[in-house]
Amino acid sequence: MEEQDYILFENYLAADLSDQQSSDFENRLTTDQEFKQAFTIYKQLSANLEHEIGNKDQTADFKANLDTISHRYFIKQEDKENPIERKKTFNFYKLAIAASIALVMGFFAYNQFSGGANYSDFNTHDTVDFAVRNTEGNVGLLIKTTKAFNNKDYKKAKAYLEELLQDNPDNVEYNFYYAITNIELDNFAKAETILGDISQGSSAYNNKAKWYLALSKLKQQKEAECIKILKTIPEDADDYDQAHKLLNKIE
Repeated sequence: MEEQDYILFENYLAADLSDQQSSDFENRLTTDQEFKQAFTIYKQLSANLEHEIGNKDQTADFKANLDTISHRYFIKQEDKENPIERKKTFNFYKLAIAASIALVMGFFAYNQFSGGANYSDFNTHDTVDFAVRNTEGNVGLLIKTTKAFNNKDYKKAKAYLEELLQDNPDNVEYNFYYAITNIELDNFAKAETILGDISQGSSAYNNKAKWYLALSKLKQQKEAECIKILKTIPEDADDYDQAHKLLNKIE
């Protein structure tokens, strides 16, 4: 990640981007996993640091340490020549957050290189078209749900699926994809309750439900539970190869 990426993060959070820049930023979040991961960490650290930095007297030493870290990772020749301009565009504690993220992202890269598994390596969801098999009912809502899910806008997709489930609560397809949106939004208990029921049924989604139960555990870093579920996926399941690959990574 480059320093300008972190400045972009800050400008987005401060609503200082144009409509087109904001749209480009949000599109990049859906296509660049590293960028999305860094932005998530930045947003969390920024909120926490804004709170902690309120008392200037008590945090003076802390600020000094962060400033040292930030300069170690991001200082450039032009910054040395014009330090005042640097302060105007990207104040020191925001820069320190970026430096901290650089360390965190380096740790993630090491983990990926050295083995192990991350949820983001396996959450490639099938493209869906709810309107194809459901010609009755609110076609407009089905189209909106399809678009939101396929565009990875899981918050909207979840809301639309809740509307669909109000009229058809037993629809296995709706429930299955509703569970996926809840995993993506970290609502693990709700997702796992739904997937547990589907995995015990006889629908075409029962083995897929097991796979996503395992992914839910993986995202929560509950590897022992993830392994246990993966071993229940039969060889003729669509997701068996992926399950076997994941199993090899975490066992």
